[in-house]
Amino acid sequence: MKLIHFLIALILAVPTYLFSQNFDTQHTALSLEFDWKKKQAFGLAEITGSVLERSDKIYLDAGKLHIQTIKLNGKNLKFNYDGGDADNNLEIFLDRQYAPNEFFTMVIAYRTTHENRADPYAISGSFGAGLRFFEPTSTTPQKRKQIWSSGEPTNNKYWFPCNEELWDIHSTNISARIEKPLMLLANGNLEKVVDNGDDTRTFRYTSPVPFPNYLVAIVVGEFEEVAFQNKRTSVRTFGYPEEKAATQATVEWLPDMLDFLETKTEFPYTSDYKQVVVQDYPFPGLVGQHSFALLSDNYVDDFGVHQDFKYLWDGVAMQALANQWFGNLIMPKEWEDLWLNNAFAYYFAGLYTSKCFTEDEYLTYYHPFEKSNVEFDRGSGVIHPIVPKKVTDLQGFCMDSYSKFRGALVLRMLAFEMGEENWWNAIQHYVGTNAGKQVTTKDFQTAVEFVSDESYQWFFDQWIYKIGSPQFEVTKTYLPNEQKLILRVQQIQPQENTTDYEMVNFFQGKIGVEIDGKIETINLRPQEVNTFTFSMVDAQKWVNFNVHDNFLCETHFEQTTSEYMAQMQNSVDVLAKQNAMNELVITAKDSLCEPELKQQIIAAIQSEFQSTHFWRYRWFALGSLRKIWEFPYSEATKSFLVAAVSNEKSWIKGTAINMLGNTRDSSYTSLYLQALTDESDRVINAAAIALGKTKSSLAFEALMNLENQPSWKNQNRISALNGLQELGDERAVPYVLECIRDQHSPRWYLATPTWDYPYAAVNTLVALGKAELAYPILHERLIKSLKEDDLNDIFQNVQLIDLLTVPQASEIYVRLKKKFKEEPTILEAVNFYESQYLENINN
Repeated sequence: MKLIHFLIALILAVPTYLFSQNFDTQHTALSLEFDWKKKQAFGLAEITGSVLERSDKIYLDAGKLHIQTIKLNGKNLKFNYDGGDADNNLEIFLDRQYAPNEFFTMVIAYRTTHENRADPYAISGSFGAGLRFFEPTSTTPQKRKQIWSSGEPTNNKYWFPCNEELWDIHSTNISARIEKPLMLLANGNLEKVVDNGDDTRTFRYTSPVPFPNYLVAIVVGEFEEVAFQNKRTSVRTFGYPEEKAATQATVEWLPDMLDFLETKTEFPYTSDYKQVVVQDYPFPGLVGQHSFALLSDNYVDDFGVHQDFKYLWDGVAMQALANQWFGNLIMPKEWEDLWLNNAFAYYFAGLYTSKCFTEDEYLTYYHPFEKSNVEFDRGSGVIHPIVPKKVTDLQGFCMDSYSKFRGALVLRMLAFEMGEENWWNAIQHYVGTNAGKQVTTKDFQTAVEFVSDESYQWFFDQWIYKIGSPQFEVTKTYLPNEQKLILRVQQIQPQENTTDYEMVNFFQGKIGVEIDGKIETINLRPQEVNTFTFSMVDAQKWVNFNVHDNFLCETHFEQTTSEYMAQMQNSVDVLAKQNAMNELVITAKDSLCEPELKQQIIAAIQSEFQSTHFWRYRWFALGSLRKIWEFPYSEATKSFLVAAVSNEKSWIKGTAINMLGNTRDSSYTSLYLQALTDESDRVINAAAIALGKTKSSLAFEALMNLENQPSWKNQNRISALNGLQELGDERAVPYVLECIRDQHSPRWYLATPTWDYPYAAVNTLVALGKAELAYPILHERLIKSLKEDDLNDIFQNVQLIDLLTVPQASEIYVRLKKKFKEEPTILEAVNFYESQYLENINN
C-alpha cells in the first residue's frame, strides 16, 4: 500500500510540461490593452479548438504569464500553472470529456509579466522574447513610443497563451485599444478602427488563413503609410511620419520584387502585405511574419544613401517578401524542415540581386557572405545536417547558418544539377501543389523528382540529411602527344566522424570547369579519386575549377603565375578572376619576386581596374593594388589615384581618396575640399578623413562647415568628427563635446563610430587628448539610465564610457554590479565590459 501511495505521489509530482501537446487550435482571438509604465499587456485570449484524443484536459504553452481566469461556456475552469515558461506548462481541466473534432472555445484572461529587454551585448538590435516596450528616456529622448513582438521560434507564449507546436496552424483576430496617435499593426487585414471617444482607438485585424503560431506578430507605434497597388495586392510600408520621403525612396523596388516572385513561382500573392520599421531590431531580422514583416528602422534611407546600399537592405526586404510564399503560403510541418522557409528566402534575395545588377553582384557580395557564414559555423564546431532527424537546441538551430546560408547554397547546386528549365518547373510545381499546406522536405523532393522524372535521393542525402564538407585537391597534366588534358580530382576531406550524425564520405555531383574561357561540366563520382579527360589541340593557358564556386567545397589547386594572369584577364567567372588576382598579389608581395614581374602584375591589375567590368570587381582590384603598392607611393601611383578620384563614383572613389589621403600630402587639399560636396556620403567621409590627415590650414573650417551640410542621420557630422580626429586641432573640443551632449539629433543606433555620431565624437575627443571632459556628461547620463532601467541606454552609456579609457570609470562597475546582483545574465555582461575596460586601461 505504501508503494502504491508513493507511486501516485510521484505521478502527481511530474511537471505538466512533460506531457505532450494534445490540443489542435483552430482560431485565436486576442484582445489587448497595454500598461506602458509596467511594460505589460492585459489580454483576453479566446482560443477555439479540439482535443486530438478524447480527454477532459488540455495543455497549452504560457511564458511567465499571470493567468487570472479560464472560462468555457461562461463557467470557470480549473487549471494548474506555476507561472514559469516550460513547454506545455498550462494544464487546463475541461468541464467534461471531449472527443476529437468536437470544438470548444476557452476564454483566458491574463497579463504578461515577462519583459523583453535589450541584449547588453547587442546594443544595435536584438530579438528577445515576447513584447518589447519603448518610450523616450533621458539618454535617448528621441526614442519612440513603440511596442513590437518577437515570436520565433517559440516566444509568443510570453505575450499570450497558445500552442507553440509548429503543426498547430490557426486563424487569428487581433484587436487592441491604443492611445492616439499610435496605431496597431498585426497579421491579416485591418477590419476596422473604432474611435472610443476618450483619446484612444481600437484596431481589429483578421487573418482567416491558418498559419503557424510563431508568425503571430504585433507592432504598436506612430507610423505613416507608403502604399502601392500591385495587381491584386496592396503593399504598404509603415515608416516614421517625418521620414515619409525617405521611406518612399527606400521601397521603390518593392513592386518589382513582388512581380519577380509571382513570375518565378507562377503563383499570385493575393493577401495585403505590410512591412513596418521598428527600433532596436537586428539586421537582417527574421524572414517575414504572416502577411507582415518587421524590419529594423535602419532600413530607411534617403535616396542618396539607398543608392549606395541597395545590395544590402533591398536584399532584406526581398527575404521577408519571399517568405510570404516560402513559410506562409507553404508552411513547414516540423522545425527540422525550417530550411524550406529560410533557404528559399535567401536564395531569392540573391537571385533578385542577380536580376537587377547582374550575377557578378551576387557572386561578389552575397555568395562570399553566405559561404563565410557556413564556414564560420563549421569552424566554431556547429555541425548538423540541414534537416536533422530531431532538433535538440531549437533556438540555436533557428539562428545558425544551416537553414539559411547553407540551404540557399544547396538550392543553387540543385538548380545546376537539374538545369534551368527543370528547376523552375519543379519550383512552380512545388508551390502550386502545396499552396496552403504544411510540408516536409520530402514534399519538396517529390516535386523535384516528379518534374525531372529521376531520383535525387543521393542529392538530398548528401546535402540535406547528412553532414560533410568536401575538400578537393586538383591537379592537371597536359599530354601533348595525345592532345589531352587530364584533370585529377582527389577528395581529401577527413573521414573520421565525431558526431552522432551520418556523414558523407565521398561526394558526387556536377561541377563546372572553365578551360581557356570554355565551360565544361564534369560529373564527380562518390569516390576518392576522379579523373577527367579533355581533348586539347594545344596546352591549356589556364583552368578554372568549380565555376562560380557553385559546388560547396574547399579546393586546393595551384597554377603558375602566367596561368593566373591569363585567368584573371580572360575568365568569364568574376570569382575566378578575383581568386587569380589574390594569387598574383601574393606573388607580387613575395620578397623574392623579380621587380619586372611585380610591375607586370601591377600593370595587369591596373588594367582590370580601368576596364568596364562590374564595379565591385573593380573595387576589389583597387584594394588588391593597395596591398601591392609600396608606401610612400610613387608619383605614378598617386597620379593613378587622382585619376580614379576624377573618374569614379561612390565606393571606388571613396577608396581612392582614402588611399591618397594616407600620403598626408597637403597638395591634394583642393581635391578633398571639392569631394566634400559629393553626392555620395561614402566619398564625403573619405574626403573628410583625408583632409584631416593633411593638417592643412583650410581643413578646420571646412570640416566644421560639414555640420551645416544636411545629410541623412547626420552622416556629415560623423564625417566631420572623423576628419577632426585626424586633424588633431584642439579648437574642435567644444564642438565635439556639444556632439556628445546632443541627444536630440537624428542618428542611427548602431553602436559604432562609423555609423553612430556619439561613438564618433567620443573617439575624436580621445584622439584630441581630452577624454576626461566627456566623463561627467556620460557618467550623469548613466546614473539616470540606471534609474530608468532601460538596458539599451545603460549599456550604450557603458560602451561610450569604456571608449574614454579614463581611470575614474572603474566606479561605474561598482554601481552596475550592485544594480544587477540578482540578475546573473546581465551581471555576466557587466563583467565582460569591465574586463574589456581593464584590459584597455592596462594597455
